[in-house]
Amino acid sequence: MYQTPLETNKVLTKPPLTPLQPVYWAGLGTYQQAWIKRDDLNHPVIQGNKWHKLRFNIVAAQQAGCAGLLTFGGAYSNHIAATATAALAFNLKSIGIIRGDELANQQQAWSPTLNQAELQGMALHFVSRQQYRYRHDPEWLAQLHSQYPDYYFIPEGGSNDLAVSAMSDVVQQINQQCPDWTHLVCAVGTGATLAGLAKAAPDKQIWGIASLKQAEYLIPQIKAWIGQHQTNWRLLSQAGKVAFHGGGYGKTTLEIMATQQSFEQTHKLQLEPIYTAKLIYAFDTLLQQACFPEQSRIILYHSGGLQGRTSGSN
Repeated sequence: MYQTPLETNKVLTKPPLTPLQPVYWAGLGTYQQAWIKRDDLNHPVIQGNKWHKLRFNIVAAQQAGCAGLLTFGGAYSNHIAATATAALAFNLKSIGIIRGDELANQQQAWSPTLNQAELQGMALHFVSRQQYRYRHDPEWLAQLHSQYPDYYFIPEGGSNDLAVSAMSDVVQQINQQCPDWTHLVCAVGTGATLAGLAKAAPDKQIWGIASLKQAEYLIPQIKAWIGQHQTNWRLLSQAGKVAFHGGGYGKTTLEIMATQQSFEQTHKLQLEPIYTAKLIYAFDTLLQQACFPEQSRIILYHSGGLQGRTSGSN
């Protein structure tokens, strides 16, 4: 059902149209409607927001004459998997700076994500967890640039200004498919997807569901991407006493898993455990607590990452 977007630069600048599927959920009020934006269908591996985040960066790398892409991630990173696949599709080399040097000499312990990334041609460079904390440090990045001068650097999660701007195409599609929508709810890892959607739809409500504990540290960067005075967005970690993060990044609860299973069975689709399962759990909770106004028309953003069903995800 998906289209394969990674063929030409022309296609890269225009994302494939993905369906807006109606949501049938017990908690919806009489005058409320909901849909799920199926961006998990835009590519089999480079799915959802990862496809959008990477496409302008790939064009920038090509325009700069770079030999490859260099990026950062954990052993279960959706972004690592997507970047390796995208680089191969465009005849670019790729390097992944991977958190966890204990894996360097233990390939038998590698996640399916790392094995697949290597098969796609990505060179994996493992660093200690302490070293990985410097992934945003200008001095360390300068050292990496001197070591890999022909590579285009993409931040962890693919999150930068180009990624934020690319999310406007998602909003354009939704506007065409459901012109009178009022709310969009998305999962949040780094905050770039939330920022891009909010910036592109200033007259709508964009609610981000944190997938990790204490996600408030993301707010300054989100504000920097969106603009300090735009107020149409919220970063939600809980509703009442119900937390959405499932105990922290990469963790979950029986309640989240049960909600995921029910939603998948009802709507004949798959979610992944780190982000979209928590998104649906949060949506269910917000409905139960009557957080959406009457006559709300709600879009749930399926950000893909289904490789994480077998490997964990990041």
